[in-house]
Amino acid sequence: MAKLTGIVNNTSMVNFMSQLAAENNAVNLANDFSDFACPDGLLDVLISHIRDGHNKYAQSEGIAELRNVISAYISDLSGYTYDPETEVTVTAGATQAIFTAISSIVREGDEVVVFEPAYETYIPAIESKGARPVFIQLRPTDFSIDWSNVQKMITTRTKLIILSSPHNLSGAILTDEDFDKLQKIVNGTKIMILSDESFGDLYHNPADKRSIACYPKLAERAVVVGSLSKSLCVPGWKIGYCLAPAAISAEVRIAHSYQVYSVNLPMQYAMADYVGGKKTLFPYLAEINECKALFAQLMSDSAFTLHPTAGGYFQVLGYDKISTERDVDFVKRLAKEYGVTAMPMSVFYHDSNDNKQVRVCIGKSEEDIRLAAERFKKVK
Repeated sequence: MAKLTGIVNNTSMVNFMSQLAAENNAVNLANDFSDFACPDGLLDVLISHIRDGHNKYAQSEGIAELRNVISAYISDLSGYTYDPETEVTVTAGATQAIFTAISSIVREGDEVVVFEPAYETYIPAIESKGARPVFIQLRPTDFSIDWSNVQKMITTRTKLIILSSPHNLSGAILTDEDFDKLQKIVNGTKIMILSDESFGDLYHNPADKRSIACYPKLAERAVVVGSLSKSLCVPGWKIGYCLAPAAISAEVRIAHSYQVYSVNLPMQYAMADYVGGKKTLFPYLAEINECKALFAQLMSDSAFTLHPTAGGYFQVLGYDKISTERDVDFVKRLAKEYGVTAMPMSVFYHDSNDNKQVRVCIGKSEEDIRLAAERFKKVK
């Protein structure tokens, strides 16, 4: 039987819950990836490039073909153009891009604003440089930002603010009003921004879709991180990118060259061929909205509270009407007694803050969604 000891972050918790699901024949909604298949055509172009001999090292910053495609895609979305020669870097996934960007920007004694719940890579990257994370909790009902609180936490040591939209954990999104308030906070300062847009193509309503690159004054001081492999439902390919003004990109590229040197060559060629000319990348928008609507309908008469989500493939559930248990104990009971797993949200807070919330992945088959909802509704 698996034990909960030693769980310190999302990764170890995902592994633990997967083991717990297997041991209890549970529907596993605790994992951090969807079940959607690789889109038609992408595998074909990958195989063709492998057969054509594109199997050596790529240049460190990424092949020109893919950098050009990424630059064109972001320019079409935002109107802001990144020079593919000096401002676009292909990375081994978004996680590597985040770590590399943070470690390239912050220095010992700096402060970095981190909104919680937060993706686990942020803190190790900050602390590895001797900098200090300044934690600000998102509102627990809708995961929005209290900008007045942010203003109070800004000091002369603040070097970086980390944003995520759609929020990697809750699916909350930032609005024009949010970006306007952010602009007012950083005006007249040297504060930089890291915009984690790993789910940047997974907006449930296309009209909501935006990047920080849509706001030129913010883009001039921002590093944008994205994930092609997440957008195209092949997370195991680990193809991400980092966009930033040339001076910052130069620092990112130096760190990148020492950390991973280069990224999988045939997959870069495949991405360049497949993505080129596309206006949107995530191929399952209709399906994820159907999954979301179905899950909400099935859970409408449950004792759980479904918190708003506008992006990604996660749904946060509140269980405060059911139990006062800590979330790590509650998810164990869900698996053992009801045959369904979820992620405890407290593992995404530095102090294990417990708001009686769990996260589930809804990017699943209709069969799994129906079975999971049926089991959730029995929870007492």
